[in-house]
Formats: sequence, structure tokens, C-alpha cells
Amino acid sequence: MVRSRFLSAGIAGATLVASVASLQAQIPNRLGFTAGFGTSYTDRMGGNTIVGDALQHYDNRDYQDWALDPLDLTGSNFTLTGCTFIVQDQVGVTPETIDVCGYTEDPTTPNFPNPLATWFRTGPATLPASTATGPVAWIYTFTFAPPAVPKGDIWVGVGLPQPATGTWPTDGVSLHAAFDFPPGNTGTNQLDDPGRGIASISATNLACFIPTTAGVPTGAAVYPIGSAGNLRQINLDLFANCTGGVALTQTNQTRYVCSNPGFVNTLVPGGGTTNMLSGSNPDTFNFNAAATPRADNPGFLVTETNFPSSPVFVLQAFGPSPVGSLPAQFFTSIAGQPGTRGNVCIDFISASLSIGFTDATGRMPNVVAMNPALSAQIAALPPFDVWWQAFVVNLAPGTNPFELHATGCIIQHL
Repeated sequence: MVRSRFLSAGIAGATLVASVASLQAQIPNRLGFTAGFGTSYTDRMGGNTIVGDALQHYDNRDYQDWALDPLDLTGSNFTLTGCTFIVQDQVGVTPETIDVCGYTEDPTTPNFPNPLATWFRTGPATLPASTATGPVAWIYTFTFAPPAVPKGDIWVGVGLPQPATGTWPTDGVSLHAAFDFPPGNTGTNQLDDPGRGIASISATNLACFIPTTAGVPTGAAVYPIGSAGNLRQINLDLFANCTGGVALTQTNQTRYVCSNPGFVNTLVPGGGTTNMLSGSNPDTFNFNAAATPRADNPGFLVTETNFPSSPVFVLQAFGPSPVGSLPAQFFTSIAGQPGTRGNVCIDFISASLSIGFTDATGRMPNVVAMNPALSAQIAALPPFDVWWQAFVVNLAPGTNPFELHATGCIIQHL
């Protein structure tokens, strides 16, 4: 089933339901990977002249235990319920057909999708008819129910065809994406300049392209070159039956205003970006020597639509759990209610603890305000990681032991 609605000149919205399955009697959360996101360009992740899948890498480097299957009480498997993204057709009067796909990691090549098989692929969706002879963009939301797979790196993206005549960008489809800022760029489009932590990304880029024939992968994935100005993240967010937790950074960038404090964004109260550029790799001490000095405020964003105005336990540490990732229910004296979900993956022994509350929409930003002394201390250290994890409390069952809903572990690179 396809539904569409007009949003603004050149941009419209559509929803495709490929299949529907309820894993819990709860509303799936939009996890937030593109909350506070600015589009830089429209792109095919390097597969400009061939048919294939443009894929966003969701990397263990940045996120762990973040899409756990609520039906798997061992906390070992991932699953999703949907995704949302923006697709652009260069010639609106010749609508194209797309689908959504997912991949797990190649068992022989870390940080690459498995070229031998897809994890899932939805049915096709043909973009709505348009009278535009130039570019037209559509916001799509797909709902699906892929099988659970062992947790770890995953890739989710969109199958992109080539037009019947010619090649992209004369015609054909591509995806909206955020790019990093190359030194000397004097344009006006939105570009994000991540901090020094971006140097430790697992592959040469944040997204890739894998060739296909009739929806079957026919070769290894290729990541675009990762030089300055070429890093890119697809504007593709995910839905799952788990509590969302993503990196959040507030910056003063004039070329990426969606990351500024106070920028109006219903998904990020107080402003900031949750992308995989500055969101996961904040510039806390003007590492990039910006003309307007940077001192980004790092933090993270919790999303739990099912529990608005609820308490949240927030943990901040410098590494993972010393006993390995364990289901939260393992800690029965604290989280003994049967509705408890998620794993404890952070260093809970050394972590600092604070308490906050989700707002009326179930969101809670947690930001650390930088000051000159703290920025100087970070600058004097070699690159290091900060881990975040939160536990939303469902007060309905009563008192301790609580019903806790855990985010995954969010890792920011400073």
C-alpha cells in the first residue's frame, strides 16, 4: 500500500507498507540517527552509473546493542520495524521504482556488507507521478519485519535503478545526504565539519554502494573516497521496538545551522545534530581551526515514545561493561520487572549517574556544556571515547525493582 501527500514545492511524502508485524504492544521508536540533520547534496554513494544498493553503515564503532529484538531475552539479536529517508528523482515526469534493503556484515571482511546475500529486501515502490520536468524529492517511510540477525554492524539502504535512457544525474534517483566540510569551500549549502574523532572511522566512509542485478548483489561493496569534503551520511533513519539513544552534539557552525543550540527541531529539543559526522565526532576544542572557534557541546538523545514524562537514569563512562554485555534483567535487584528490555553494555562500575525526565513526546537530550578549561583539558589528551547509556523507567508496575527500557551504548569520539 502506498500513501502520498504534498509537503512543499519539489518535496512530497509517501509511505510504503511492505509488511506489518507487531513485536510488542508498543509504538516503535524512530531511533534518531537523522534527528537534527541537514542535507548537503543528493547522492548515490558512488554508484553513479550502475544499478545497485546505496547503503548506510550502522557501525559498532559508534553504537552497540542499539536494535535488540524484544522477543530475544538473551539480548543477542537485532531486528527493525522500518525506516524513513528522502529520495530525489532528477526528472519528475519519468517516475522511478525503488526498494529498501538490509545487509549484515561480511564474515570474511569486517566493516563491509555481505556481498553473497541480503538480510532483507522489500517489495518495489514506484515514485508517485509528478508534473515536474526537473528534480522532485519525496519523503518515504517503509514499514517491514525482517528476521532477527546476530547483533553487530548492519547496513540499510535503498535499491537505486538507472533511468530507461541516459544515466544519473541527467535523470534517475538518488538520496539526500549530509557531507563534511572541505577547507576553503565558500558555497552556501549545509556542510558539517566533524572533530578529530572522525579519523578513526572503520572504513573509508560512512556509506557505500553495492552493485546488484534483479535485486541480487553481484560484487563487493565500494566506499567512496574519504578525503575532506567526501565523507557522507545518508538521510536515512530507522524504527525499532526498542528505546532510541543516539549521539547528540550542539555546534556553532553557520554552514550547518541544524546543529546549533536552540535550532527548532521537534526531534531534538534544544537543538543539535545526531548525525555520524559532528554528532558522533564533536569538535570540543576547535581542532579544525574554524574562523569562529568551535567548542561543541557533546551529549546524547534518548527517545522513548511509549513513556513520556518518565524518569531516565543516565550513565556516562569511558568504556564498555567489564563483564560483557548482559540483559538488563540479569540485574534482578534493580530491573526485575518482566517488562524490562535491553542490555547493560556500559562500564556501570565506574560510570557517573544522573537522573532526568523525558518530555511530553518521550524525548530527553543530555548535553555537556563546554567551557574554556574543559576544552583545554580535552585538547591536551590524545583522542578518546565517551560512552553513554540510558534507562527509561516505566513507573506503571510500581516500585523497585523497576521496569527499565535501555538504550544501546552510544560512543562519542573526542
